[in-house]
Amino acid sequence: MKYVKIIHKLILLYLFLVLSSGMTHSYTITRVVSTSNLSPFLVIVINSIISILVLIFIKKISILHFRIISLITSFSLLILFFLSYFLQSEIIILLVTYVVLFFSSSYVGRSLEEKIFESEERLFGGMAKISIAGNLAKLIGFGLGAFIFNIPSTIYIFLSLVLFIVIASINVESNFSYDKVVTISPRKVDSVFLLIFMSFISSIPMLWIPSLVERFDQEGMIRLSFIPFMLPGIMNVLFLRYLKDKEYSRYIPLSYFVISLLFMVIYFTDTPLIFQVIMLSTTITLGVSINVYINTIFIHKNKTRDKRELMQIIQVSISISNLLFSFLGMYIHSIVHFMLLINAILSLVFFISFERMKVNEKGYSSSKR
Repeated sequence: MKYVKIIHKLILLYLFLVLSSGMTHSYTITRVVSTSNLSPFLVIVINSIISILVLIFIKKISILHFRIISLITSFSLLILFFLSYFLQSEIIILLVTYVVLFFSSSYVGRSLEEKIFESEERLFGGMAKISIAGNLAKLIGFGLGAFIFNIPSTIYIFLSLVLFIVIASINVESNFSYDKVVTISPRKVDSVFLLIFMSFISSIPMLWIPSLVERFDQEGMIRLSFIPFMLPGIMNVLFLRYLKDKEYSRYIPLSYFVISLLFMVIYFTDTPLIFQVIMLSTTITLGVSINVYINTIFIHKNKTRDKRELMQIIQVSISISNLLFSFLGMYIHSIVHFMLLINAILSLVFFISFERMKVNEKGYSSSKR
């Protein structure tokens, strides 16, 4: 019973962190699009760089407990709150705030993900539980950030400060800092194709949602920009909840292939923007479910290695993919279409190879069993 209470507290803390991350992500992107000439992909470039740096330097900062990190974040936000009254450049303050919030969320969130993951006996169930919890909080955070995009950055920083003070006050009954940091070994991983596919398919929401926010701004619909942020989250939560205790269907990758191509066709027509968002949200939802299952297969095929190391490999690959394609997206607008086409082709390959790659989870569960 005590263990269950700790896990529930971990999930609550994880929800707070992802909520904060989602709020700052959607607020920053919407604010950048509506008040400056900067590309929203700049936010994703910053996001990706921080993710890589956290993984590179995690060993050096592993002695810090999550509450210490939260207090440092709160103090940093307090300084930014006062600086926002004196500095003229709101965008600089906004981007620095994004750096502080995302770093803290990444550091603490990765440790919590591992604990939630280890608490679930069934491998796909553990991955789905993390995704459901993350998407639910991100959904709320995205909605808050997009709704409040027109409030001054000073108030936004203050709200973030209050949120992190709440996080720092949560007392988890164990030390969930990185006491035993696992670093990535130079050994070759199995199933590199799956790793590449995970990296690419994870980049689609990061690239396409900012692109649609720009279109909402061009159409004078910026106040409705919360829709491309929130709708994929709603669909993800519902679909993953449905899949959590069911056998994964091989037709999901095929559906992804078909709907991706259909979306690319209607994007260049006079189809209403809201319908385009619905189609993209469906594509993203199917992509997330594919990604969760590919994570399961990848970890299973590399089960002789530490799961924490595998999660780091996955995170590094995703961050590098996001960094590369978001940087290109700042200069080549068609890169988002190119990426979606690549993923559609890879999903078709995955559909054809599904039976060969399929994982029998009854023979492979987490160490809790």
